[in-house]
Amino acid sequence: MIYPGLCGAFPEIENNLAFITNQESNKLDIIDLKKRKKISEITLGKKPAGIFLDIKKKRVFISNPGSHNISMINLKDKTNELLKSGNTPVGIALYENKNFLYVSNWYDNQITVIDIKGKKIHNSISVGASPAGIYIDQQEKKLFVANREDNNVSVVDLKLSKEIKKINVEKAPFGVFSSESSKYIFVTNVQSNSISLIGKKNLIVEKNLKVEDWPYQVAYNKKKNIIYVTNQRDNSLSVINLDNFSTIDTILDVCEYPEGIDISYTENLIVVACWFEDNIILIDLNTHKKKQKINVSGGPRAFGNFILE
Repeated sequence: MIYPGLCGAFPEIENNLAFITNQESNKLDIIDLKKRKKISEITLGKKPAGIFLDIKKKRVFISNPGSHNISMINLKDKTNELLKSGNTPVGIALYENKNFLYVSNWYDNQITVIDIKGKKIHNSISVGASPAGIYIDQQEKKLFVANREDNNVSVVDLKLSKEIKKINVEKAPFGVFSSESSKYIFVTNVQSNSISLIGKKNLIVEKNLKVEDWPYQVAYNKKKNIIYVTNQRDNSLSVINLDNFSTIDTILDVCEYPEGIDISYTENLIVVACWFEDNIILIDLNTHKKKQKINVSGGPRAFGNFILE
């Protein structure tokens, strides 16, 4: 089912843009990272949180847990539609082979599969309790789901469209992140203050790495084999070298409640969404020095990949 589009100001399609979901204002703020300023905002559904960028087709998908739907924004066509999803969608990811959108439903304990072409729910897949963050390994054709209340991660075979394994991690996993260039799935365990590293091939936990209070999101630096972790309740970033699994830096006093994080290689920046400060912070990718704050419309979460370059 399609709801009428809620139109806003669409920018010209260009690189070096950051798309920030704002849970309090129900807006998507678009930041030009080259000019280092906000250039546009678009109205979404209620309480937007999760985000996925389809870089190839210039589409933005956003989960709206407050209105139980998904915003689908086509930057080329300048359209903004609401697609029906299951209850309380949180994590969101696109399976490119099928053009299906996978969405975690917090209270339904399932994944909703949305047929984007048909603009309707295709089916649903049962997983664990309170599924939140998800990640799709396009090469292995597997979906990874963090089940917060079960302390595990579901592995879903996308060809079979069913769960094939549960992987125990530490306490209260919330986020699941990775990159095509990494051999690991990174899981943020918010109540044990740790990151679980799951091998993509063997599907086992290879390492549990300690970080600071309430880790939320992970960004992977593919050029240096380093991860950056936002620690919500410590207001900090952990910087971990995956060559030897050592913490090489802790960036303190980043902002109040840092959440979403992504990397712009073109602009040499780490971009962090600061939920309690209503801004984003730009940090130099090499020196780890804070460079600038940019105000946004209210309650930035940016849970997922959000930089187009």
